[in-house]
Amino acid sequence: MVPAAGLHFILFFGSVRDPRNADRVAPYVIKAFEDRNVTVTVFDAKEMHFDSVIKPIQYYGRNETKPAELMKFNTEIKKADGFIVMTAEYHGQIAPGLLNLMNQFPPNSYVFRPSAIVAYSKGRFGGIRAAMQLRTYLADIGTLQMPAILSIPFVEQAFTVDAKTENADVNKSMNLLADQLIWYAEAIKLQREESGYRCEDCYDDNNLASKGLPYKNKKWSK
Repeated sequence: MVPAAGLHFILFFGSVRDPRNADRVAPYVIKAFEDRNVTVTVFDAKEMHFDSVIKPIQYYGRNETKPAELMKFNTEIKKADGFIVMTAEYHGQIAPGLLNLMNQFPPNSYVFRPSAIVAYSKGRFGGIRAAMQLRTYLADIGTLQMPAILSIPFVEQAFTVDAKTENADVNKSMNLLADQLIWYAEAIKLQREESGYRCEDCYDDNNLASKGLPYKNKKWSK
């Protein structure tokens, strides 16, 4: 695939346990995109101290001051061309730290961008149950999901502690997922630059608490 030009993705992951297998997988995923000339910013719930509930931006009232750090992160999300969302599987569920992290920001910060799912587990299911739940979640916040999923079973066997793998299936799935996300991100970026978002106030951070989900039920321009 021809290297992408100037794309910027955010990698979200929310495993806060120590030690954690996210440290085996994340560097591998980042390198796969950086090798394709994509800049990747990491939103790690543990490093960002989003391992406990914080008041989401959209629940601040009109006269309340939103925390500067939250607004800084929110701006980064809004500027991204796409998202890579990585989760472990905890008892058949999405890692709770991941949802806590992403839910600090309003849906309209994610909307009209593509998203890719990476899931892993210590067992044979490869995090696929959590990945299916992520499909519903990522659709509800307005992202366009890739057909492919990188699902990694027996993650501690598939990856070394220094994020290396010789697993042919993992490498094949990673290449497919990366190529799909880049293709969609380039196409959507072009449309966004040429036509904008074409909906009234769908990307407005002001007074979010009274608007509900800002990208839904809006009047679309002609």
